[in-house]
Amino acid sequence: MFLIQALLVIFTVPSVQAQDSLLPSDTSCEKRYVVAFQDDPPGFFVDGNNKKNGTAYELLMEVVRRLGCKSTEQVTSYLTLRENFIRNKSDIYALTSQDPEMDKVAEFVEMFSFPRMMVVSRKFSSSKDTIPEVLKNPKITVGNVLGGRLFIQESEQVELITAHRLRDFPGPTGVFKALLEGRIQATFSSPAFTNYFITRQSKMDDFRSIPDKSGKVYSGGFYLSKKRLTDAEREKIRKAILEIRADGTLARLYKKYVNEEDLKYYLPQ
Repeated sequence: MFLIQALLVIFTVPSVQAQDSLLPSDTSCEKRYVVAFQDDPPGFFVDGNNKKNGTAYELLMEVVRRLGCKSTEQVTSYLTLRENFIRNKSDIYALTSQDPEMDKVAEFVEMFSFPRMMVVSRKFSSSKDTIPEVLKNPKITVGNVLGGRLFIQESEQVELITAHRLRDFPGPTGVFKALLEGRIQATFSSPAFTNYFITRQSKMDDFRSIPDKSGKVYSGGFYLSKKRLTDAEREKIRKAILEIRADGTLARLYKKYVNEEDLKYYLPQ
């Protein structure tokens, strides 16, 4: 098992917004791919110069460019994005971890993987704490993305709900805003989330990052629609995705979205 990070302006977009991608490398392609990504940083945001940025956005645009085609963008909330994809309304969805429901309608292509980590307030934890100890601390409320796991396991989710210590938010922006404001004390994270919401805000001294010692690894990648894309199209897209990591493009892109010590998860294999 997978995503992903100073913000000047957070941009909120309509549930579906159609726009052309960057210029394709081969203008002979007549295919227009419908690409879907979440309207939350670090996956997607617009900076103070009105320029689009983000891990998911930049990777999708690079894939489409390598295919030599154009694209229409679907940018919306996680729940709507997931539902639209399951109902065959888009071709390519990124970035996400593997999802059993999505597996029924699409092919998952892994781009990178990393160990799970938890970001927790230093006021409510010690340097010796493990993730299980944090989860059992009655003084700690954990934040989570509504309808998604955000790296939380089902058993952990059930335990926290039973103890009334789990708060759901529509997206990662809400989770980390609550964390920084002290309304929650911990959340599971990824290298990109930690960099974007904590490191870039110069708040890391207020928190500690606890690695998951269980060895569980999460994967980030793309879903390719089985109904909307032919086998040949999916194979071509899969090849482009894997080449992005193999030729170092992934690491160059992620260098601005993760802390230096986490860049190793995005290097060519």
